[in-house]
Amino acid sequence: RSSDLAKRAAPFNNWMDGAIEDLQDMFIVHSIEEIQSLITAHEQFKATLPEADKEKMAILGIQAEIQKIAQTYGIKLSGINPYTNLTHLDIANKWDSVKQLVPHRDQTLQEELARQQANERLRRQFAAQANIIGPWIQTKMEEIGHISVDISGSLEDQMNHLKQYEQNIINYKTNIDKLEGDHQLIQEALIFDNKHTSYSMEHIRVGWEQLLTTIARTINEVENQILTRDAKGISQEQMNEFRASFNHFDRKRNGMMDPDDFRACLISMGYDLGEVEFARIMTLVDANNTGVVTFQAFIDFMTRETAETDTAEQVMASFKILASDKSYITVDELRRELPPEQAEYCISRMTKYIGADAAPGALDYISFSSALYGESDL
Repeated sequence: RSSDLAKRAAPFNNWMDGAIEDLQDMFIVHSIEEIQSLITAHEQFKATLPEADKEKMAILGIQAEIQKIAQTYGIKLSGINPYTNLTHLDIANKWDSVKQLVPHRDQTLQEELARQQANERLRRQFAAQANIIGPWIQTKMEEIGHISVDISGSLEDQMNHLKQYEQNIINYKTNIDKLEGDHQLIQEALIFDNKHTSYSMEHIRVGWEQLLTTIARTINEVENQILTRDAKGISQEQMNEFRASFNHFDRKRNGMMDPDDFRACLISMGYDLGEVEFARIMTLVDANNTGVVTFQAFIDFMTRETAETDTAEQVMASFKILASDKSYITVDELRRELPPEQAEYCISRMTKYIGADAAPGALDYISFSSALYGESDL
């Protein structure tokens, strides 16, 4: 029986050592899924305890049997089993340790589960707002861009529209502040990932700053345009023509023309540009050498140029030559006489000629010239 005891006690003792180590194992998890898998493993372990308890009882039963035999036959036990140095007390004490550690592990796992669930709530709370705020900022940026190139109303209409946007943006600030508060909680909880949104707080902050800068800059640009218009006596119609010309050649649609775009625009207006002349003009419109022409610089240049040199009459005279002295010009003539981009621009901007002598496809270059350069009062 002593060897039976040894055969069963040693493996059981090793199992208990392993169980105690597992029950005290430290863990670091980052998600509900990870802690759930640890809880599942712990529940599976707890399910094996009844079997283990039977094994412990069997081992202690053998031990008791040995004692009983010894008493019955008056055998004096030396106290040492030649097959194992484990006593029934060792087994019983270690088993008690296992039993005490199980509820402690239960509590630790449940506390971590609660923490991970709280973290997930914080992630979802942040994401729900960020997924609305991010696109809102993007949409507002695009809408401001559309207003700034709009030619349907007056500059005052544009300004009123932009001021409304500015107020709308200022009122939205509370949403950003609330998101900052949630971000603070996320940082304090040491959460470093959020699968529910592609927006980080940094993304939102940068977008918000860009939006504030853009609305302020756009309002400033329109204020300058109003000042320029009033100081130089430009009509709203002519201002709209300048904007239409600018928009047509602003290929990137970013409110600025590259030098190549600007050059194409000037050629379409009848400028005969050599390299030297264009370089001179670029120094006027881009004095700081930024590599782009803004709408404000474009207006300044156009009003300076129209005031000093070109008049509507001169442009009409040029078209009249192209049109072989007719008071209208045809699409074919424009395409034959002008570079493609210039021709397409004129075709898209000229209105239909409605005189008695009109031919099919006749275009009115006189009203086009007048609108572009203003009546000859400049």
